[in-house]
Amino acid sequence: TDVFVAVLEDGQSWGIYASGGYIVGALTGTTSFRGDQLSGSGRDFNLPARSVSDASYAGTFSARNQIDVSLSNGSTFTGRYDDSYDQPASLATLVGFFSGEGVTGTTFPQAYGVSIGVDGLITLPSTQGCGGAGWVLPRASGKNVYDVTITFQGSTCALGHGTTVRGIAVYDTAQRSLWALALNSAKSDGFVYVARKD
Repeated sequence: TDVFVAVLEDGQSWGIYASGGYIVGALTGTTSFRGDQLSGSGRDFNLPARSVSDASYAGTFSARNQIDVSLSNGSTFTGRYDDSYDQPASLATLVGFFSGEGVTGTTFPQAYGVSIGVDGLITLPSTQGCGGAGWVLPRASGKNVYDVTITFQGSTCALGHGTTVRGIAVYDTAQRSLWALALNSAKSDGFVYVARKD
């Protein structure tokens, strides 16, 4: 299983995990640090099981190098630092059209095309009765992380008509790849999107 995690400057932690090229889960929580130790708590979204569970985690890290984490559900993972995090976020790099797959806690992965305008406007064209719009904006930290807000519109939307989700997006310039994770206000469900820029 491949795990991708972003731990932000304020401790917000967001992640997705994939197996065989498919998104199988998401993580969100808050992480704190002391010395080379880390700990935190949050929620684990297991997509194949359609379940949401509270989780805690702990581990060690070496700044800008490596992280080793054990989760309360028995899972463990080791990660390496990705220095693309240090590239300042720029809307200019996102402008264009992305093709990828989106998934929620109640739906299987579906193909979605998303366009991003020069002002950060996100447009999800209506597909089978569900579309959406929102914004993606660089975070004030100056790191390669964007704040994302999307409101879905349509009677067939898995998260419900009018539901707004908020989260983050990370863009890999070299791979032209984007992943985004956002949750509803209750943090009971959300939207994961992984795509490549056309």
